[in-house]
Amino acid sequence: MKIRSFVITLLAAMQVLLPLMLTGCWDSVELNRRAIVSGVAIDRGPSEDKKYMLSFQVIVSEEISGKQARNTSPVALYTGSGRTMYEALANASRQTARFLSLGHVRVIVISEKFAREGIKDMLDVMERESDMRLTSRVFVSKDQPAREVMSTMTVFSKIPSSDLVEKLDTTSKQFGYNFKMEVDDVIRGIQVRGGGPVINGVFTSGNRDSADTNDNLRTIAPRAILRVSNLAAFKDDKLKGWLEGDSALGTVLLLNKIKEFPVVIKNEKGYLAFNVYQSQVSVTASAKDPEHPVINIKITQQAALKESPNSFDLTSPKVLERLSDQLTEETRSQIQTAIAYARKLGSDYLGFGEVVERENPRGWKKMKNHWESIFAACTINIDADTVIRHTDMRENSFQVY
Repeated sequence: MKIRSFVITLLAAMQVLLPLMLTGCWDSVELNRRAIVSGVAIDRGPSEDKKYMLSFQVIVSEEISGKQARNTSPVALYTGSGRTMYEALANASRQTARFLSLGHVRVIVISEKFAREGIKDMLDVMERESDMRLTSRVFVSKDQPAREVMSTMTVFSKIPSSDLVEKLDTTSKQFGYNFKMEVDDVIRGIQVRGGGPVINGVFTSGNRDSADTNDNLRTIAPRAILRVSNLAAFKDDKLKGWLEGDSALGTVLLLNKIKEFPVVIKNEKGYLAFNVYQSQVSVTASAKDPEHPVINIKITQQAALKESPNSFDLTSPKVLERLSDQLTEETRSQIQTAIAYARKLGSDYLGFGEVVERENPRGWKKMKNHWESIFAACTINIDADTVIRHTDMRENSFQVY
């Protein structure tokens, strides 16, 4: 009898307590009332009243799932303007029938014009807004409005922002000097004394007139192509210049961000192509005299021969050693070019100041306010070494006979 009474009392208590435990959030929004934003473009407006021009790439879920497809664009672009980013967001939301949801933003593209003015205010919003992700990839649109990047239809993905992320991942792993740069990385780069972040560039090449329609996908050669381009070098929060070629590759080598990259060298018998598949860089400083620090760079690389359309005897250790020396000199040249360009821009985005601070924190406090002049003249030593590990599927070319 006592057990039965206890069970009845327990059930009654659960009827009262369970509804309280299952209540939802006061500001919850049902999924079918949300418009999922996959990318954001930030352009400089024509006036201070319209300083921020925000374009939101919204996924049209019906076109992605295919169940209720209407054969329209898989994404829609809504643009709002305002004195602040939040005001621009509010103005853009008036154009949609659903709540703009920023929790799934994968890409943020900032126009070159805005980047040259400064980006710290917009980054403050991104870090402060609870809906935004600090893992969103950041790009700078080169020589064109950021809105055009967000409105380019792509072949391999229905969602342009997803295609851009995948292109960056591919090139960073195999053939390029571009690397993943997220909101949090950019914020930390701005906080580096005398330096700044390095951000990937992006632009649309080809015919812009058909870039935002499905016509761009109906030809074998797409009329407009979304491309990951050069690297945007900043000082503090302002864009100072574009890195390309050796200056870009040398920069990424020093930042230890590169995984694989091709190298082409020329000698008396023509061109040879290599794949450098392992690169290890260490940067240290001798800063007993903080006003005259010495930066020491040590880099070791392993490479594979990919192309040798000539009559080299690749079974000869002397030949491979000579080719290794050429690769080493090429690497040394790339690093020297990167350092020279950073000094020209007056920005230590290479992070040498951080190395000096770790070596001599007390001395750094005395010199940090004039590090720019010290960085421009300090001694830098480069110790490079490259080893050719293999020549892939064969040794000598069939041209050796």
